[in-house]
Amino acid sequence: MAKRSKKQLVNELIREFRTCANEDAAFENLAAEQLVVSESDLRCINIVENTGGLTAGELAVRSGLSGGAITGVIDRLERAGLAGRVFEPADRRRVRVQVTAAFEARAERIWGPLAADWHSTLSRAFTPEELERITDFLRAATEIARRHADRLREAPDRSDRLAASAPTGSSAASRHRPAAIP
Repeated sequence: MAKRSKKQLVNELIREFRTCANEDAAFENLAAEQLVVSESDLRCINIVENTGGLTAGELAVRSGLSGGAITGVIDRLERAGLAGRVFEPADRRRVRVQVTAAFEARAERIWGPLAADWHSTLSRAFTPEELERITDFLRAATEIARRHADRLREAPDRSDRLAASAPTGSSAASRHRPAAIP
């Protein structure tokens, strides 16, 4: 097999990363159905769980949703018994959103088998050093995604102009994607 260039390898990595993200999104959609919440609400509860709890404002920034939308998300998650508002002991004016024990129990049934499969498969396939490099990659990919989410937050909305300028039979978004991304 001919040695591939760094650019070819990066393009393949991007393609595989996006494929993995799409598979993960499909799983998350099914998990949302199991929890009887919207996909957006599930994404928010995942952020809350991964951070160990955060304020509504922090959740808004991390999720890309407005403050008003986050209030609705938190209200729905509280009604479902999956998250709750908890006052911070040092400053009772400050409220954190945290997952509940009920969420953790339901999450274990949904994600527990997946986590076990990840541990088993990745432990067999990679050395500890390789796992460290993969983790480095994921941190870098996360930082790139955050930078570009910030870029889009700060940019004026150009969707109408892009859609109007798209040639018939093509999408403006596909014209602007890197060539390696299908």
